[in-house]
Amino acid sequence: MSVLAQDLALLLLDNESGRSTVDLGRRHRAVGSAILLDLIRTGKVTVDVPAGDPKAARPVVRDTAATGDAVLDKALSVLADKDRKLGWAAENIGHACWRPLLDALTDRGLVRHEEGRFLGVVHTNSWPSGDPSHEEAVVDRIRDAVVGGQEPDEPTLLLVMILNGIGALPALLPDEDKKAVTEQAARLVREHTENGPWGEVFKGLDAALFTVLLAG
Repeated sequence: MSVLAQDLALLLLDNESGRSTVDLGRRHRAVGSAILLDLIRTGKVTVDVPAGDPKAARPVVRDTAATGDAVLDKALSVLADKDRKLGWAAENIGHACWRPLLDALTDRGLVRHEEGRFLGVVHTNSWPSGDPSHEEAVVDRIRDAVVGGQEPDEPTLLLVMILNGIGALPALLPDEDKKAVTEQAARLVREHTENGPWGEVFKGLDAALFTVLLAG
């Protein structure tokens, strides 16, 4: 299931307006990265790094069978269509899968799909918060890890890595010092990727590859 990507999409939506809190480029890269990680964690995709060069890294589909998850299946179809580098894959997957992610969140009751008209002409869509309890729990886990010094579980660490990578973490923790949050998150990610039991989780997606993924 696209658990990581759904949580990230939820965090990148403004609860009141129901619109993205970051620009499209960062959103696509971030969401695409989360979906790639969901695929990697399920064994559907691995990352090939020719000659150890992160800039040449490419996602490789190992299992094309449908997952039953609309987001992951859409991502697999995008990856199967063209053999491209990691950054391209993340951006295009993020673009193609944004609406399926919103549909999944709507089906779970976590957001509401609202349609409207701008100036009575332009059709608009927004996804304001539905049941906020799940998002609040995710934010609490992130705060506990970044500010409280608690040991993060795997999904929380990955969310911190992605959110900090696109500069969106301080906005998620508005009551905390922005610089301190950024520095603490970077240290947390560095410590766990270098010394923690995360080698099998990332399967080659180390800090250098995340730089490639999230640079936009």
